[in-house]
Amino acid sequence: MLRTGPYTSQNADTVYNIAKRLLSKGHSIRIYLYEDGVCNVVKQIKSPQERNIRDMMAELVASGVEIKACGTCAKFRGIRKTDIIEGTNLAGMAVLARFARDCDRFLSFGF
Repeated sequence: MLRTGPYTSQNADTVYNIAKRLLSKGHSIRIYLYEDGVCNVVKQIKSPQERNIRDMMAELVASGVEIKACGTCAKFRGIRKTDIIEGTNLAGMAVLARFARDCDRFLSFGF
């Protein structure tokens, strides 16, 4: 679970790097974006630097990572389904509960 927004901390980068490493070892990855974490998949992110969190998340999706963003958190932030990158979806807490129930390890990155 990723709870912080892009460029707020190193959490998005850490999640990206861990996911890439685990994918290279054949693991399947699911990421649930919660609170400000939902902002990591907004299409309109424009990075002022060399790393673009939106593109990093899109790369994970293209690699087979399942990414869901909390629909309620997105609504509070004015983010609609059409605002997020292709291959990601808005989802409720039942999806987070299923992710947690079905995984071998659950990591949470927040403040």
